[in-house]
Amino acid sequence: MYKSKSILYLRSFSPEELTRFGEFLNSPYFNTNNRVTKLFGELKKHYPEFMGKGVDKEVIYKKLFPGKPFNEQVLKNINSEFLKLEKLFLSVNNYIKDPFIKYKGLVNELINRNIDTLFEKESKSYEEEIRNSDVSFDKLCLNLFYLEEHRFTNNMINNRQELVTGNIEKSGEYLTIYYLNNILRFYVNNSINKFSFNSDIEVNFPEIILKNINMDELIHYMESHNIEYTLNIKLAYFCMLCIKDVNDDVIYNKFKTLLFNNINNLKRDEAHANLHFMESICAQKINSGKAEFYKDLFETYVHEIDNNIYNPHEHSPLTVMKYRNIYLSAIRVGEFSWAENFINEFKKKLQKEDRQNIVSLAMAQLEFEKEEYESTLEYLKKISTDQLFYKVDVKILSLRSLYELGHYETAISTIESFRRMLNSNTSLTEQYRKKNLNFISALNILIKAKMDNDPEGLTKAAEKIRAYDMITNRNWLLEKSAKLN
Repeated sequence: MYKSKSILYLRSFSPEELTRFGEFLNSPYFNTNNRVTKLFGELKKHYPEFMGKGVDKEVIYKKLFPGKPFNEQVLKNINSEFLKLEKLFLSVNNYIKDPFIKYKGLVNELINRNIDTLFEKESKSYEEEIRNSDVSFDKLCLNLFYLEEHRFTNNMINNRQELVTGNIEKSGEYLTIYYLNNILRFYVNNSINKFSFNSDIEVNFPEIILKNINMDELIHYMESHNIEYTLNIKLAYFCMLCIKDVNDDVIYNKFKTLLFNNINNLKRDEAHANLHFMESICAQKINSGKAEFYKDLFETYVHEIDNNIYNPHEHSPLTVMKYRNIYLSAIRVGEFSWAENFINEFKKKLQKEDRQNIVSLAMAQLEFEKEEYESTLEYLKKISTDQLFYKVDVKILSLRSLYELGHYETAISTIESFRRMLNSNTSLTEQYRKKNLNFISALNILIKAKMDNDPEGLTKAAEKIRAYDMITNRNWLLEKSAKLN
């Protein structure tokens, strides 16, 4: 049975949920089949792995039907009923944990039963709890929309047509805010995905709709009529414009000013989302050659950490990519002590399976900045991964360390293997590929010119480094070229 769906569900239960599920099965309101309860009693003995002979079909059947010959169909029927109750338990569990689902169900029942006075009281409590909670902005808008729809229905039933217009107006506003916020976020997320992973959506229906909306006129109307949550839509729109034109620093500064002046007025999820988009905008500007935006990027990360909004939810783990980006931004602006403190303090917030590789890489990058090149290579040897961005980081740092140590022959062979890796991988964006190919091309010229003691080659290398429109580690390459000259 260990491969059955019912076992997969049980494996996902926490110890507390397993106990509550037993109580759930013992409730005659939900379950009247004693065989199902007995099946759970046998299975829970093998929690959490549910492996070994104890969960074999024949063994379980003997426990349920002592002395009777094995009947697979009978066991399948009991297991099927057990699976249905597992699904029902998770649904009820979610219902209990989410107060808004409960409120929504309650006010709907009060309408169906036409208990007007109780509906008015409960709908007000529903709205107060929604507005004062930490629920996401999307969920807030949808719940307010549903609430106004329920109020519309209740007023119609009770012949209060004079109040219906207000319900229609508010429900339309909340639904439109939800739609606008999500379609603008869609554009931003799709653009970031396209930029980061060289992928795009073939049939882009949402973007076609967005192109036919005059957002400037719409926001002007919202501001002039004091439409609720105009700030959220304005931020999403400015963010979209920043992503659309990475070179437009005017709109970037408008977005930055609007965000940081109002960040305390945003719900946590909206603050986190906008700061995340701020990171992506800064990253695109940096990748287009504007290294001065490392300062803005670092300041954004510091704000997130100081206010505990660096992850989507307070208790969710820190992602490897976020961890990497934070310490690298600190290194880029020369905040080495801050970077080291961050690496050591926040490594425990990473998932265990990710921890060793990224911490080794972080320490290698920090050791390199301290000019401890042998130590850098030792840390790099500890990294074993299939993640492409890890591999690129490892190759670049290895090459720079080998150059600093004077291991030129090894560096040249590493350049060739790195070139093959960059050219063969289709998931890299052309911009990212080009930056790294230009780096190894310039470094190759630099190494050969040094090995041949060729002054003309050194001049040529420096000219080529300056001429590239995009190249990673430009300043380091120029520094090495200048020292040789």
